[in-house]
Amino acid sequence: MSSNQELSNEDIQKLSTQFQQLQYQADALSQQLNMVSNSMAESEKAINTIAGFEGVKDGHEILIPIGMGTNIMAKLSKPDTVIMEIGAGISTEKDLDNAKKSLEIQKEELTKFHQTTQNNLNQVVTKMKEIESVVTTAVKAQQADQNAQQTNQGPMQGL
Repeated sequence: MSSNQELSNEDIQKLSTQFQQLQYQADALSQQLNMVSNSMAESEKAINTIAGFEGVKDGHEILIPIGMGTNIMAKLSKPDTVIMEIGAGISTEKDLDNAKKSLEIQKEELTKFHQTTQNNLNQVVTKMKEIESVVTTAVKAQQADQNAQQTNQGPMQGL
């Protein structure tokens, strides 16, 4: 093997390592997208639930789901008030409109973050495809060179 082919093999190895790193990055971005999508769905659910409480009076009976298809019957004492977590274990009371506005703002921010993350994932996937194409072409060229060398050496062995 000539030193030029060895360098080519080194380049292929470097590209393969870069491809693997990009694969890890793509996996992490995909997980992030799933988490953000879940948060967006949760935001939408909370916004719709708050909208459902508009106009509800004190004492209104509701079913509260507690899991496994089980509910508890309860009466509302403040149906026009929402308690929202604002971070670090701290919560605050908000009226329905302000709670809904806060959730809509959060959802917009999540949507922007989701789009940015999706764009980043698309760039990583594009780079992976480029590397895959370069490596595939280089490997095929090396195999063709090896086949050509073997073909050239073959007839001489019979002499």
